[in-house]
Amino acid sequence: MPPTDKQERMKPTFRCGTRKAIDELSEELNIPHNSSMQDWSYTEGNPDDIEKYISHYYLTTDDDKKFVLMEIIIQATEDQNTEELFIKYCETIKPILEANFKLHEFTIHYWACFDNENIDDCWKIATLMRQLWTDKSKLKLLFVCTVNRMRSATAHKIYEDDKRFEVKSAGTDKSANTVISDEILSWADSIIVMEKHHRNFIRQKFPEIYKNKKIVCLYIPDDYDYMQAELIDILKNKVEDVYRRRLI
Repeated sequence: MPPTDKQERMKPTFRCGTRKAIDELSEELNIPHNSSMQDWSYTEGNPDDIEKYISHYYLTTDDDKKFVLMEIIIQATEDQNTEELFIKYCETIKPILEANFKLHEFTIHYWACFDNENIDDCWKIATLMRQLWTDKSKLKLLFVCTVNRMRSATAHKIYEDDKRFEVKSAGTDKSANTVISDEILSWADSIIVMEKHHRNFIRQKFPEIYKNKKIVCLYIPDDYDYMQAELIDILKNKVEDVYRRRLI
């Protein structure tokens, strides 16, 4: 599976384990190390000690140590000597990675091996990592119009099953089906409004969110019915254009 445009767009920032975290974990878990060891977290862990590593992960509150520990845990899972144990620990670590996706996104992307088209030539755990990456790295889009019945509701319907996105919609008016709020705005990665006055509304009512979110205006007037064919065509063309240009 070659990397998709979405995977390339969302490629995470490089992160590696800190020396302090490695030193402390080496002592706490009795794993030998010296400064000359390369890829310590991938070479020195013992797959037979995976339960100890997982228990220690739950006990530590330090993100740097959690980051290194997860590298050890994933390698220990990959190195299990039976398929039964491999599956068991994949099922064990999956919810941990889902709950702490942002902390481990670089590691997940690394183990997903998106640069290798043949999954059979990748690590066994790559299948799980690709699934996690696809599920958790969807772009969260909020469509906004006035009453959330025509334009934004149509956009919501068009893209609700698109594998690239997780979508919601709202309206700026108090009578909207879903009224715009701090909560729904905070949820979104990017906000797509239909007219300029919707963007101005967000700027006036939610200034902090306005400063920190990508907000794109499609300039679509309130001239269409819900799921009208012409509206669907306009929305698809405009949304795909801003997506392709990486404005969202």
